Amino acid sequence: MSGCASTIVGNLTALAEGRHEIDARRGANVCAVLLLSLLAGAATASQQWQPTDSIAAVAEAYVMKKIGPKAERTSVRAGALDPRHRLALCSQELEPFMRRGARIEVRTIVGVRCSGEKPWKVYLPVEVIVTDKVLVASRTLPRGHLLTAEDLVVEERDVSRLLSGYHSDVNKLVGQRLKSQLIAGRILTPALVQADIAVKRGQTVTLTAETGGISIKMSGKALMDGAIDQRIRVENTNSGRVVEGIVRSREHVEVLVAAGQQFIHAKPKVSPSVADIRPSNNDR
Repeated sequence: MSGCASTIVGNLTALAEGRHEIDARRGANVCAVLLLSLLAGAATASQQWQPTDSIAAVAEAYVMKKIGPKAERTSVRAGALDPRHRLALCSQELEPFMRRGARIEVRTIVGVRCSGEKPWKVYLPVEVIVTDKVLVASRTLPRGHLLTAEDLVVEERDVSRLLSGYHSDVNKLVGQRLKSQLIAGRILTPALVQADIAVKRGQTVTLTAETGGISIKMSGKALMDGAIDQRIRVENTNSGRVVEGIVRSREHVEVLVAAGQQFIHAKPKVSPSVADIRPSNNDR
């Protein structure tokens, strides 16, 4: 436009007084034609290249379709292609694909090809984001801290890269002990907590069992440490028999008795008076 303006000014100064208005209009018309030509050329140039966002959209839709019904809490995001990446405007529908044997992962490489008059093929990464409700620390907690419900809050977080797992049930974490300091807002993973020892090796516990429709209760000794709901080996102090049981509290172990298996022996190791035994057909 500056060139056109210079031309017009030159014409105005060089020509006679009566022709100023006519030549000025003529110069303006020439500039308008040149400007329209430039705009048309720019529009034509922009139309001959495939928009990069359309390629990304095809790749994202392809991954979401692959995920299928599991995509309720899943979103995808394709990596941005360089805007300077000049790919011919495809005359056919773009075709997404994946390499043979490839699987949908946190970062999935997807190919998009054009099979039109000017074929091309490009690969771009698609990030798969999975969110879920997880437990995080409501405040900074020291190492060895015994977790309570007040220490935990539920938040929606990206769990795509939590390969070691995460917790979402507060009841399963309460009573567990932290292996290391936990910063406020950090997600609690299985590696950060350990079950608190409820029963210690050598401790006297109460053994209970259900066998043949009869409930049996007697004294026992823990042969190993155990947390709540953990399976440990225990010894029946009445018979000397070693069996497995599940820790139900700090004093109670529920013995696992298979069908037809006897929990106590006919000849007790110690006097029956030390055991609290309900009437049993097996104790004869």
